[in-house]
Amino acid sequence: MQTNIGLCETMTCGERPVGTGKMMSAREAVALYIKEGSHIGFGGFSLCRNAMSISHEIIRQGVGNLHISSVNPAYGVDILIGSGLVTEVESGCLNMERLGLPRNFCRAVEKGQVKSEDYEHLGMTMRYLAGALGIGFIPTKAELGSDIAGKWNISDKKLKLGTCPFTNEKYVLLPACTPDVAVIFVTRADECGNAQIEGSAFADEYIAKSAKHVIVVAEEIVDSDTIRRCPSETLIPAYRVNALVHEPWGAYPTALPGKYDYDYEELNRYQQAARDAATFRDYLDKYVYGTSCFSEYLDLTLTPSRMQQIKNDPRLGYSREIAEIVTVGAKKRELPSNGYTRNEMMIVAAAREIRDGEIAIIGTGLPMAATSLAMHTYAPGLTYVVETGIGDMSPLHACLSVADTRLLGAAKPAYVRNTMEALGFLVQRGLADVGFLGGAQIDKYGNLNATSAGDYNSPKKRFPGSGGANPIASCSKRVLIIIRHEKRRFIERVDYITSPGFLDGYQTRWESGLRGGGPDKVITDLGIMDFEPETKRMRVISLHPGVTREQIQDATGFELLFAPDIKQTPQPSEQELSVLRAKIGPVYLVGD
Repeated sequence: MQTNIGLCETMTCGERPVGTGKMMSAREAVALYIKEGSHIGFGGFSLCRNAMSISHEIIRQGVGNLHISSVNPAYGVDILIGSGLVTEVESGCLNMERLGLPRNFCRAVEKGQVKSEDYEHLGMTMRYLAGALGIGFIPTKAELGSDIAGKWNISDKKLKLGTCPFTNEKYVLLPACTPDVAVIFVTRADECGNAQIEGSAFADEYIAKSAKHVIVVAEEIVDSDTIRRCPSETLIPAYRVNALVHEPWGAYPTALPGKYDYDYEELNRYQQAARDAATFRDYLDKYVYGTSCFSEYLDLTLTPSRMQQIKNDPRLGYSREIAEIVTVGAKKRELPSNGYTRNEMMIVAAAREIRDGEIAIIGTGLPMAATSLAMHTYAPGLTYVVETGIGDMSPLHACLSVADTRLLGAAKPAYVRNTMEALGFLVQRGLADVGFLGGAQIDKYGNLNATSAGDYNSPKKRFPGSGGANPIASCSKRVLIIIRHEKRRFIERVDYITSPGFLDGYQTRWESGLRGGGPDKVITDLGIMDFEPETKRMRVISLHPGVTREQIQDATGFELLFAPDIKQTPQPSEQELSVLRAKIGPVYLVGD
């Protein structure tokens, strides 16, 4: 089958002869543009706008030895890895959010079946931008001092360290990322291929424009007049599109903002199947190999009642049913009628560290809970921004991630842009007053690990990766960290520095070329720590009610410093608990 790239230049959209032009099925698009050994750049972000119909079709056609790149891939790439078709992945993070680790990805990396090259969300976005601009590299201030810059897995050309020829300032020089083919799921397109996206565009515009060929999968095909009424919303112009696939519900079970939410139940089914290779093979046999096209998969999984449950509620901008599931965590959670949980103490203590009037860049999970509490109490003038470029908002419901549909609609954001808006123009520019992060592991100098345990090239345990945490830790004026206080999390030295704290202490952070101020406070369910001004070692400054020095030290894998005047953290007030339980919900609050 041959495409006629210039067809829309000579014909009016809608006059396309049958069988010609860019419009084709997923089967035809994959057969035409995705070959053995292809480098595919996937758009979407986390559990939002995954081009699932293309992933399914690649599996059915058995196209293997694939090199995948993406900013934050999730289900759509994890399923390809579980099918044994991927050999290399380069990304900023691969996760399934609060549904658990991406099991196929982690298992394949731990067994040496897939090589993973770790960047972070800003770095990947900038690499695609360089490719889109037709330049060979692009500088960044993120990644300096971290193991992202120091440990390589796939290529000896992962990055270079260099200096600015004008200021002599240190930079990381990132190579352009230029996929053979980009796969982008969009909200709507006309038959020429002009494509528009509702919600954050993430890095999809740059991914599409950096690639040699572009497959656009559209939820809706509309007439040209509809596109031309809002031309500023067209992110991918027709001249860059090689194949256009019309696939209603084609991102399911991930979300499509403005149309439908993710299906928590179906994603959990996938996660359960991915626990081991045998059960995952059964999953593929039933839901992919056992179907001839994506619509047959939808017939198996998406019942009419389920369809209604996940459809967008126009009053909220997302599904109320999914919001309730996310808020309670898919199972009933009891909170004490008297007193408070350790998680509530931790979230309240963290919220008190946020200052009114600040511009805050907020990470996934507990930081979002603490930020929402702060906005309803001590910091009503806070500007709340997430790394997907959604900002100045106040979510009504708990969120699964920084790409969650609950950050749109009723959250009333002032702007919805892309990852470059938040991580580039805000964070790297040095305008974020505070960054707020979680983490899997932390060491005595505040370095965070969210990448791997053991040897990076042959890890004992693989984690999702940096996400936006590295640039936030690298460039924010100050950083708050919230984490459960356990010996396995608080270790002498992290195996991999995903996000830099004070590196080796003293002045080593700034000697590496980093700009931001570094960690300010670490808030746990046992106490609050800062960092001793000279050595930059972690120091206890406050203990939560009922917690002793011995208890917090026993829960730490290195020797803590203790301030001479350790305070007791004030317990949560009735107002704080009332707001927390009404506005956040129990999903983040339970914990003994």
